[in-house]
Amino acid sequence: MKSLPRFWQLRSWRACVLWPISWLFSWLLRGRRLLYRLGVLRTVPSRLPVIVVGNLSVGGTGKTPLCAELVSRFRQAGWKPAIVSRGYGGPRYEQPHLLTDEDTPSTAGDEPVMLYQQCAVPVCVCVDRAAAVARIVRDTDADVVFSDDGLQHLRMERVADIVVIDGVRGLGNRWLMPAGPLREPPSRLAAADLIAIQAPFTGKEPADDWLHRSLQKVFGRHVDGEVQNQTFQLLPGRLRQLSSGQCVDMASMVGRRVHAVAGIGNPQRFFDSLAACGLQVDAHPLPDHHRFTLDDLSFDDDDPVLITSKDAVKLQAMTGLTDKVHEVAVQIQLNDELARAIDALERTLRQSRQTDCLTPHCRGFSGR
Repeated sequence: MKSLPRFWQLRSWRACVLWPISWLFSWLLRGRRLLYRLGVLRTVPSRLPVIVVGNLSVGGTGKTPLCAELVSRFRQAGWKPAIVSRGYGGPRYEQPHLLTDEDTPSTAGDEPVMLYQQCAVPVCVCVDRAAAVARIVRDTDADVVFSDDGLQHLRMERVADIVVIDGVRGLGNRWLMPAGPLREPPSRLAAADLIAIQAPFTGKEPADDWLHRSLQKVFGRHVDGEVQNQTFQLLPGRLRQLSSGQCVDMASMVGRRVHAVAGIGNPQRFFDSLAACGLQVDAHPLPDHHRFTLDDLSFDDDDPVLITSKDAVKLQAMTGLTDKVHEVAVQIQLNDELARAIDALERTLRQSRQTDCLTPHCRGFSGR
């Protein structure tokens, strides 16, 4: 699927036709949560605090770059982070697999390999994230675990849920799949410990009126003033030529026509960010976790080919790449409100660790 269905943004006749299935899905979700509350299904406890960085909707929201930023900030504060993931795009691991330098996207998934290379921390993949956390506890010296996605993985105990939202698409038509883009109902936001909204990169900070419209999409008419400014942006950074490793500034491409190729959850966000930098973008969207071939990157001209970091890890072992292919590094920029909320979460966890009182959902923390 190259893009999300357009009717997921509207309550059109197509969405209405599928709504009965969504209604059934919502009751299945409620029943599952009830089974966990009653103890019929059990959450697996963890000796280490687990922080989930996830989303309610299908498609890219920027949670993986935000997860990497959280790892960096916690490490700077003295923690020893690790990451768990399901490992989409790689084999289905029924038993936890700790990544090594030999792993590739085909053996462990593109996002886990990217996080392993960028963050230089233990990364474990498994369809059972609770088992992945247990492997981290047993075989590493980590003292905090971040789960890249996994908001709906109730078997895994967590101390905090961070919900990431695409500020442009919001929650779509606010209906569950398949009538809408949601994995859980909008009411789930009330239980989030922190909400981070990705603002689009337009070459400048998002304006107040844009934020207001965005939050109306997400929360409806009643906007929670405490979270309305917790935003971040993904900024295009330096370009790295894959064939040589040489880096150049984005400014060298301003005004030029480029081929932008992206196999991520929301490729349009990548294309728009390049256009905001002054590039003339010829967009080539591909399905999320796409397995590249040389044909995907070959065009009948000499224009540069720009790809995302997530896609670049899948091309490391590919032979025959021309010097036209460049990776666009991503820099994440948190605004002051979101940075303060994350710092408050870290302080709360540190205080809880000192008093040996790490419990699911941090006591005393309010990032909203």
